[in-house]
Amino acid sequence: VVIILGIALCVLDGTIVNLALPAIARDLHSSAGQAVWVVNAYQVATLALLLPCAALGDLAGYRRVYLSGLALFTTASLGCTLADSLPLLAAARAIQGLGAAGIMSVNAALVRLIYPQRMLGRGIAINSVVVATASVAGPSIAAGILSVASWPWLFAVNLPLGVAVLWLGVRALPQNL
Repeated sequence: VVIILGIALCVLDGTIVNLALPAIARDLHSSAGQAVWVVNAYQVATLALLLPCAALGDLAGYRRVYLSGLALFTTASLGCTLADSLPLLAAARAIQGLGAAGIMSVNAALVRLIYPQRMLGRGIAINSVVVATASVAGPSIAAGILSVASWPWLFAVNLPLGVAVLWLGVRALPQNL
């Protein structure tokens, strides 16, 4: 459950903001071209840091990297929620991307540790279905949130979920070092 929820949060955050970009640009007095950095900062940070975080997982332990990434992702979500300028929001999104890289980089290694060898294919398949579902669900979830609340709530919903997954992860994730 920890692995599924963590990867779902990361993937959702990669797609959930796209629908809110016009409102973000308007509220933060920015152009559409500038507002796209809310998406880019997250994606560039995640992509650039996947391999270094994976190597860190080998050295420091997958559990430690995963939980640190989750804590950073959740804390950065608070920064995104409270951001009152586009540069602050983009910076918080980059930090959130670093947290997502920590989660994503060791996800498969943790699946390998959790599932017995005979069920490893099932674990990988479940993980893949969650990634695909979360990426497709992002715009619909964003539309639902934006129909009742403003764009900061796209990030605020990560706070209770992130804390709950972190709490579960501390109790359930296996050690590898």
